[in-house]
Amino acid sequence: YKGALPWCIKYCLQIMNQFYIITIVLIKLIYGQQRHFPDCQSGPLSPYPICNSSLSYHVRAQDLISHMTIDEKISQMVTRSPSIDHLGIPAYIWWSEALHGLAFCPGVQFGGDLPSATSFPMPLNLGATFNMKLVYDIGQIISTEAPTFNNYGQAGLTYFTPNINIFRDPRWGRGQETPGEDPYLTSQYVYSIINGLQNGDDSKYLKIAASCKHFNAYDLENWNGTDCFSFNAVVTDQDLVETYLPPFETCIRDARVAGIMCSHNAINGIPSCANKFHLRTLARHAYHLNGFIVSDCGAIDNIMGTHHYTSTVQDTVAVALHAGTSLDCGDFYSKHSKDALLNGTISEQDIDKALQWNYETLLRLGWFDPPEQQVYRQYTKEQVNTKEAQQLALKSAQESIVLLKNNNGPQQLPINLNKLSGKRIGLIGPTANATILQQGNYYGQAPYIINPIEGFEIVTKGTNVSIEFAFGCSVSDTDESGFQQALDVAHRSDYIFFFGGLNQSIEAEARDRTSITLPDIQVKLIQQLEQMTEASLHVVIMSGSGLDLSFIRDSSAFTSLLWMGYAGQSGGLAVATVIFGLYNPSGKLPITFYPQEYVNQVPMTDMSMRSSPINPGRTYKFYIGQPVYEFGYGLSYTTFKYEWCDSASSSIFNIEHLMTNHYDDRFIIQTYRVNVTNTGTRDGDDVVLAYLKPELKLIKNVQPPLKQLFGFTRIHLSINETIQVYFPLNIRSLLTIGSDGSKWLHQGQYHLHIGKQQQSYTVKLYGKSSRWN
Repeated sequence: YKGALPWCIKYCLQIMNQFYIITIVLIKLIYGQQRHFPDCQSGPLSPYPICNSSLSYHVRAQDLISHMTIDEKISQMVTRSPSIDHLGIPAYIWWSEALHGLAFCPGVQFGGDLPSATSFPMPLNLGATFNMKLVYDIGQIISTEAPTFNNYGQAGLTYFTPNINIFRDPRWGRGQETPGEDPYLTSQYVYSIINGLQNGDDSKYLKIAASCKHFNAYDLENWNGTDCFSFNAVVTDQDLVETYLPPFETCIRDARVAGIMCSHNAINGIPSCANKFHLRTLARHAYHLNGFIVSDCGAIDNIMGTHHYTSTVQDTVAVALHAGTSLDCGDFYSKHSKDALLNGTISEQDIDKALQWNYETLLRLGWFDPPEQQVYRQYTKEQVNTKEAQQLALKSAQESIVLLKNNNGPQQLPINLNKLSGKRIGLIGPTANATILQQGNYYGQAPYIINPIEGFEIVTKGTNVSIEFAFGCSVSDTDESGFQQALDVAHRSDYIFFFGGLNQSIEAEARDRTSITLPDIQVKLIQQLEQMTEASLHVVIMSGSGLDLSFIRDSSAFTSLLWMGYAGQSGGLAVATVIFGLYNPSGKLPITFYPQEYVNQVPMTDMSMRSSPINPGRTYKFYIGQPVYEFGYGLSYTTFKYEWCDSASSSIFNIEHLMTNHYDDRFIIQTYRVNVTNTGTRDGDDVVLAYLKPELKLIKNVQPPLKQLFGFTRIHLSINETIQVYFPLNIRSLLTIGSDGSKWLHQGQYHLHIGKQQQSYTVKLYGKSSRWN
């Protein structure tokens, strides 16, 4: 049964997909390609204000809603909105996915004119690049391919992406979907990706409508019997303000996202999709959300069903609608809103308000406007899988690979292609021939996938090198029957590469881990390789989370260690170019790699970030233990030197002056300059990370972070080249968050460090500690 089920599901999905494509083709033949858009030129809506593009979106949406019956209104409150024939409104599926490229989901179909879409590395990989221009460019490619699919009737214009929850615990199965554990990095990522997804050549319209998820404090799937559908996340105001909220504030207030998704879990006893404070007070009013709020799929049902927050279906509809959840990914609204209306727990105005947000979003996308007026409606299949997209997929994979270990010696990386003639390379392990696994989760049909074996073959073509592959073992079962073949390949190889890691059966949506080591079967094979061969061993890890790799780090038998994450359609070629020196690795870890004992020190259900007698702390900002590899770690084939440009070693600021002369905590109080020099023997990129370490005269019960990121930049330097980089310091970076969530400027010293550099620049605040309002 376990073996047959995935096959059956895949087979059924293939049949459904083909049926859908045939249906779309028939619709196009009968009605024309634009049939899935409302006809505002000659259709039933054409005489009404909804079709007058000179009017405001608010007025137009209001007019459309006024022509609907109450039953029709209710039918439009769910993500599978049916057609309203007398108004000429076609059916619309709100649920499309594009986490790192268009992905399989109800709203996206592959086949026919558009059989595939570009598959970029997972967001955790993109976090490792620390390259926000790259993230923006990826967003632009995705938001070109997405409306193209829409023009052919194979996707929607509203996307449930990106995932910007903080990767606070290494066991979380969906951490791979996020850019990492740091709120500042995540905020910079979301600003770049949203601008890339939503903005384009025509400022009148959104290219696509993104939605930041999952609002909020969502980072547990299913751990030791606790699942996200019933989990009550107990979160302090301090952690909310300091860790969980900043990426959403940036997403909504600064990037102006078109929507957000409320999460399955409850926060301090209130289900997220029924939480007025989070959805209305924070998202709508404080951050100025101008768009829809969609529930995570089934989350409205769970308000009553798993959280037991309400006792009737009518009250459940009411608390979700009144909190601001305007769209139900499910069918709870469509089933029960009429009853809630009839018994007076909601009003028709509540329904109208929800639809107003939803339809204003579709208007901003140009859904009702003539196609000839819109740049994005002119996109054709030639805009998908372009050379530019292919090159960007490879570049992003290359920039994301992190070199964790590289011992000095004749077989250290990179391997010189000019000295390979007559040599034998052994590729061993369960991820060396990975295909779909390289895409991580929320993936689509890639135009091609280059696995590591193929990558090696491409790079070594014409070098008279022999490449031999042995599977050895699967990712996680107990079958050792392939060990001997792997050992035989290793025995006759001059270079041995073990490709291992995790897969979606271990870490995924609905699946958290209990261990953060490599699966036992892989460890056993690696240990046998270590004992039997005199050749140097190289290890490449494919995973979407951190692992305790200390035994590889500490053993002299292992020459190098690479983390390649889930690197997308060109991942295998990317890692091969790094190994053979065609690309100088420059990725930095966007997460902490913890030792295995971490999982015994704190349960996943403990949401607190700071260390305590029962918690070693979470992320590099608060973890007091010794990590296997720390956040921001990553080696290069060259070396870099940092020097502060300012002659003085400190800056002094008066707290009272900062309080009285500035109202915005984003105000930059000073910009610091650092000279970066490539002192090695190869050209390469450097990711320059700027940290702030507070040393404060504190009031009681204040525990600032051990350090925190306040700036980063990625630069390319030739040998001996020096580039000056700039790090603006704003007031927000100096604020200390109190236990009640209040923000303070405290007197004391703040040491600025570049990377692991010991030399620091000191910022001094003097005067009376004051609360920032």
